[in-house]
Amino acid sequence: MKIVVVENLFSEGNPYITLRPDNAVLRNNDDFYLPHFSENMVCGCGIVVRITRLAKSIAPKFASRLYDSITTGVTFVAKDVLDRAISEHRPTDEAYAFDRSTAIGTEWITPQNLEDGVVEMRVGDISRSFKCSELRESIDECLSRASQFLTLKTGDMLFIAMPADVAVKAEENISVTLNGIETLNFTIK
Repeated sequence: MKIVVVENLFSEGNPYITLRPDNAVLRNNDDFYLPHFSENMVCGCGIVVRITRLAKSIAPKFASRLYDSITTGVTFVAKDVLDRAISEHRPTDEAYAFDRSTAIGTEWITPQNLEDGVVEMRVGDISRSFKCSELRESIDECLSRASQFLTLKTGDMLFIAMPADVAVKAEENISVTLNGIETLNFTIK
């Protein structure tokens, strides 16, 4: 199982794909432990689509056949590690693909229930939200794009990430809702 993350979709510039290994998954609302190698941890949320069939080079009009459920996710980025890797012109994987760096929601909804939805993330006193009305088309485009580069397999997940810009610190609580349903609720340690 792999997590294919589409980054920069809603920002200026071209979207790009990063991968998270299966050990990057934070499951079941377990606590997130701040890693010792970073002094500047940030997070962002997004939606996660579960892949239900094998796919390679799928056209966007057929992409909706590849998934049957959607949840939310939170991805953590070691901003100081990322900045250092970029300045040294080396790979950035260690900034975001570390153990338990990607929380996956525990409640899933059908794609049909996404249309008028809202995703809201709360980190301590900070709140971020986005409407899901335009995401259905984006999901299909992102799945198609990812399938051009990678073979998508049953059980893989596509994570469409919003910008990771919320700083986190120990003892804060993170909660995420999708259409008013709480999908994530865990503590930073």
